[in-house]
Amino acid sequence: MSSTPEVVLVEPEVVLEVAVDVARNDAGRFRHPARPHRIRTDLGVAQIPLFAEAPASP
Repeated sequence: MSSTPEVVLVEPEVVLEVAVDVARNDAGRFRHPARPHRIRTDLGVAQIPLFAEAPASP
């Protein structure tokens, strides 16, 4: 039996820089997870564009 997971929407409060590796396995999945690198205190959440948006202006 399959159950639908509960979804909880959250409002972002901080900007976190992550380190990623682009290596993929035979199924096309990333081989390594994204790793937290550092909290960016020099950037505000509003300065970061969503994935589908154009980059924010300085």
